[in-house]
Amino acid sequence: MLFGRMVGWVLIGLTVILASADAVMALGPAEYAGIITADVFTLLTGGEPEFGEGLSMLSSFEAAVLDTPAWVVTGLVGTLFLVSCRKRAKRYRFRH
Repeated sequence: MLFGRMVGWVLIGLTVILASADAVMALGPAEYAGIITADVFTLLTGGEPEFGEGLSMLSSFEAAVLDTPAWVVTGLVGTLFLVSCRKRAKRYRFRH
């Protein structure tokens, strides 16, 4: 649980950094080209993402996720980690 919360906070911090970098690039003098998830995936793995041939619906979903801005995907995954690994209140079901 603690590890999941730490990963979630790291991803939220990375989201802030990616969103601010995207804003700086948008305000710059050059043509705007945002940071998409496929770029981050390529930087982390060293190769371009490959799509499966068998399941066209899954391949189209992967392509849609990889075409979204990177800060959106990392923000959603970080929030998912924080919500799923949060401390929960203890329930005393059989206590009077």
